[in-house]
Formats: sequence, structure tokens, C-alpha cells
Amino acid sequence: MDTQAQAPVRQGNKWAYLQVVGLAFLMIGGIQTILANSGNFIAVVCPDMGFEVSKFTLWITCYAIGMAISQLYVGKLWLVVKTPILLTASFLVCIASLAAMSFYTEIWQWYVSGVVIGLSGGFFFMVSAPIIITNWFAKNSGFALGLVTIISAVGTAILSPVHAAIIAAVGWRTGYLLVALISCILVLPFTLFVIRYQPSDFGCRPVGWEPGMENITAGAEDSSGTSLKGGVCSLAFVCLFLAAGLCALFGGYQNQWSVAAVNWGYDLSFGATMISATALFGVCAPLIGIMIDKLGAFKSTFIVLAGQFLSGLGLIFLHGNPVCVLVFVFFFADQMTIVGTLVPLLVRKVFGARNYTKILAYIQIGIGLIGGFSNPIIASFYESTGDFNASLWFGIALCIACAVLFAGVAVFRKKLKFEGPGERFSGEAPAAAQPE
Repeated sequence: MDTQAQAPVRQGNKWAYLQVVGLAFLMIGGIQTILANSGNFIAVVCPDMGFEVSKFTLWITCYAIGMAISQLYVGKLWLVVKTPILLTASFLVCIASLAAMSFYTEIWQWYVSGVVIGLSGGFFFMVSAPIIITNWFAKNSGFALGLVTIISAVGTAILSPVHAAIIAAVGWRTGYLLVALISCILVLPFTLFVIRYQPSDFGCRPVGWEPGMENITAGAEDSSGTSLKGGVCSLAFVCLFLAAGLCALFGGYQNQWSVAAVNWGYDLSFGATMISATALFGVCAPLIGIMIDKLGAFKSTFIVLAGQFLSGLGLIFLHGNPVCVLVFVFFFADQMTIVGTLVPLLVRKVFGARNYTKILAYIQIGIGLIGGFSNPIIASFYESTGDFNASLWFGIALCIACAVLFAGVAVFRKKLKFEGPGERFSGEAPAAAQPE
């Protein structure tokens, strides 16, 4: 793999921000279309086919299991397969699995597609943006990841009613095919011609690169970081693995705001408004990114957890006020910052760039396996008590547990030993080599 030291002096600002746009469109046409907008199909397919919603949506759990399994090989293949081939091929397998749903007649067939989507989507759903962004941005990587988030959030918000209109106009079977076609139009120009693993692929250096910086390319032999065994077998890894997985459990709350609304005496339309308020938090992503760049990944993680904690308490004690509910569910969504932005940056900071793709992939196993069961776990607290506040108290406990685990990461990372040029000490890579 090429090193940044061999690259020309010019910085690739134009190409770097094209990576941001390309990755956002990959998210819109990939994970957002396949998973986030799947509700447009659920409401139509289940009545038509006679499926129970709870059983039909198990295909999403099958995806989570497949995604977790895929991380065993994803980190390695990112380093040996050219990025345009890797992203294009994995995307086409995913979108073909979605399109194939047009022809299904048995519920188990959706489950098979879910597994295939997980096995192939694992290459880009959660790992492509942090890997490529941190390769292209020596500085301000948090802000760049925030831009990816806000572009994908706005694009998804625009595309969801379009998908719904298509399904209403032509039916869900043809709808699957047309939605898949739209995704291909949005994604393939970027995966084929724009998105690249590292700046040297376009003959430039990362944004913010300065003379004296070490190689920041993930997986490069001359980059600094822990060995794979030293990283994965460390207490810092165990703490981060568990913390990331537990944070992923927060994702299930957005799907159950309508249940909370009814339990608190509101109607379903207000529940839908709560869901929209949560989704709107994506507009804050660049601001969160700036905070990360200024304060660092660790301090930002604890600030975000504090916001999550206070939002949960606010919903428990002030849910009688509809304005307060909307404000608190808006800020309750800041957990997506931890899973999508802070965890990848913490992996890079704690373990270095040397084995970043592999260690990040292993962390994603925890996110997939634990987070994949967020909905039934959260629902179980409500169903056992008849009070949605019980589910929120579970969220409060999650915040405390995650804070303890992230504190463990901060403590145990000091025992890690880095390899690579200029690395002859323990605890942390040089600031120049480790984007916040």
C-alpha cells in the first residue's frame, strides 16, 4: 500500500470533500434505503402477504447477525481489494438482495435476503465512512464525518416520501425494483469514479497534512499503532467493544416513540412527530463534529452521554408537556453520534492506524450483535410493567454503564504498546498521526 510520504506535496481538499459527498450518497442508497426506509414496505407487504409485523421484521435481525459475522473478514479485505471494486461489488449484492424481495412469496425468503445484506453490507454500512474519512482528513475528521451524517439524513428525508409514492403508484413488488434502481443511480457513479481508500490514489495528501506527520493511512505498514493481537486482547478493547454494543441499544427507542406517546396520553400522530424530531438531530452532526475536533473524542463521548442521561430523565419527569417531549427526544438521538462517529474515532485514537480496519471491524461485531436486539429488549421493559418509563430507566442505566466502560478505555489504553516509525513508547500515538 502506498504511503503518504511518497505522495506529492499538494493537499487534496477538493477530492477529500468529494469523498464526503460520495460516502453520504453511499449511505443514502445503501443502509438508509435498505433499512431506515424499510417501513415504507412493511406497512404494505405484511397486510398483502398475511405476515405478522413482528415476524416479518425479523429479516432485519437476520441482517444484524449477518453483519456481525461479516466483520470477521471485512477488515482484512479492505486492505487487499481495491476500493472501487470492494464498494461497488458489495453494494450491488446488497441492492440485488433488496430487489429480489419483489419476487418473494414466503417469509423465510426475506430472512435469507437479510443475511445476505448483512454479509455484504458489512463492507460499507458502518465502516466505510470512518475508514476513508480518517485517511483523507489529518485534521477535522469529526467535522467531515458530521457532514456525511447530515447529507445522508437530509437525503433520506427527501427520498423516503418518494419511495412511499412509488409503492403507492405501482405496488410493492414493482416498488422494490424501482427503489433498487434509484439507489444504483445515486451510488454507482461515486463508488466507481470518486471514492478511494487514500489520498495518494489521486496523487495528493490528506486535508490538514503538515511536514513531519507520520503516515495516517489505515493498515499501511509504516503507520503507527498496536499489533492486531495486542489490540484485540487488551482490556481497552474489551471495554470499547462492550461500550459500543451497549450504546447501539439506544437505537431501538426511536422505533418505539409511538408506543411511548400512547402510554403518556398522546395520539399516534404525536408519536410520529416524536420520531421526526429524533431524526432531525442529524442536522447537528457537523456541530458535534466540530466539538469532537476541538475537545477530542474522549471528552466529547462523555458530554454526549451526559446529554443522553439528561434527556432520559427529562422524558421520565416532564413527559406531560408535549414541547418538553419533543425537545428531549430530539437530544435523545445524540447516541447516534457515539456509534457512528465517536466509536470509530476512539478506535483510531486508542489503537492507532496500523490495524485500524481490522480492529474497527471487530468492534462492529458488538454493535451488530448487541444492538440488533435493541427493540425487543426495550419493549420487554414496557411490556412487563405497562409503563414506558421503565424502558427509559433502562436507558439511564445504559448511560451509566457506558460511561464506566468508556472510562475504562481511557485508563487501559495507557498500557497499549505502539509499533511503527517513531513509536517507542506506550499509551498513545503522536497527535500528528492520530486524527481526533
